[in-house]
Amino acid sequence: MRSFNILFQLLAAGLLLTTVVANPAARKILQRAACTESYAPCTCVLTASGVEVFCVDVTVAEIVDVFFRTRTLDIYSVTLTATSATGSIDLPADLLKDKRAKNIYLNCPSTALPKIGLTVDPASFEFTRFDTTRFEIHDCDLVGQLNMDFLVDFSVLNTLHIENSENAKAIETLPALPQLKELAIVSCTGLANVLFPDLTPARLEKLYLSGNGLDDATANGILVAIGSSSSSSSLVELSLASNGMTKVPRIASFSKLSWYDVSTNAIPFISQSALIFGTPVNYLGLNNIALTAIEGGAFQGDYTFAQVYLENNDLTSFREDVFKSMLQLMAAQPVGVGGQVIVTGNPFDCGCGLAWLIRDNPTLIPNVKNGVCGEFFRFEDLNPESYANC
Repeated sequence: MRSFNILFQLLAAGLLLTTVVANPAARKILQRAACTESYAPCTCVLTASGVEVFCVDVTVAEIVDVFFRTRTLDIYSVTLTATSATGSIDLPADLLKDKRAKNIYLNCPSTALPKIGLTVDPASFEFTRFDTTRFEIHDCDLVGQLNMDFLVDFSVLNTLHIENSENAKAIETLPALPQLKELAIVSCTGLANVLFPDLTPARLEKLYLSGNGLDDATANGILVAIGSSSSSSSLVELSLASNGMTKVPRIASFSKLSWYDVSTNAIPFISQSALIFGTPVNYLGLNNIALTAIEGGAFQGDYTFAQVYLENNDLTSFREDVFKSMLQLMAAQPVGVGGQVIVTGNPFDCGCGLAWLIRDNPTLIPNVKNGVCGEFFRFEDLNPESYANC
């Protein structure tokens, strides 16, 4: 009987996938069908990706029962939002029994104040550790989670997110995850003075650390740890936005970094060689950092196709030694192809400091987006002759 159920599930998934691939309309609307067995009080849908199970507002005991009695072994995603009468959600060993889940999402009730605690037994996901590629934790208090041992031997895990959670210091104990490509710790507390783990042998490509209240020392400590690991030559995207930094952390050790965001910090000054890129830049976020001055030579590297965001700062000078070489690379491309420097919301002065651009290099102006001086004079509308005496 068990073999028949498994065969029927595979045939149903295959039929659904064939329908989605063959029918363009079906590809636009995610096809969903009922699963072949009951997951009550959880819900289950069969999609083109596979079986997706949602356990929302159910107890841990009910979750354990669901995965004990159901027979489908391979599950595309499991989303768990358990309830708790004690203020803590404690996940036991063998939570999913012998099931293998490609994606696991652990959520605490997002509206709970204070946040609900979460602890995970080291053997909670014993049978899925060789199959799970994505693992996320949201909206929990992790004060009782002293380590990350529940991720030991997750040999194919490539994405790990911890978001909007408190007391995430256990990240220090992150075990070796050789296939990890994306790590996001976003809007969390508990990272002050954290000793970031050596991620070797992982070759991380994306690291998102926004909204964690990181100061300069903590941010630099994390980057030193990453820069000293096997990820130094693989990291492509790095976000340190919405923290408490006062300086732009140096990133020269990351040879493939092309996407960097430090927006919404308090960084009034960017010094020479602060932003050295070893590969062509794709995105640089410097929005809303209370920036008042940039030293000449701060931007080094290939900015040909870069989108450089400097919006909502306090820059009064658009200096030649800061922007000319960057804009020349951008302007050398066909119209609309090269990069841009977006400067919306800066109080630039219209004086002779703009002569190099308006009078001497007007071909660079199209690559400056939303440049305004004197509160309402657009760069592209300024008369080059008015700078004749500069």
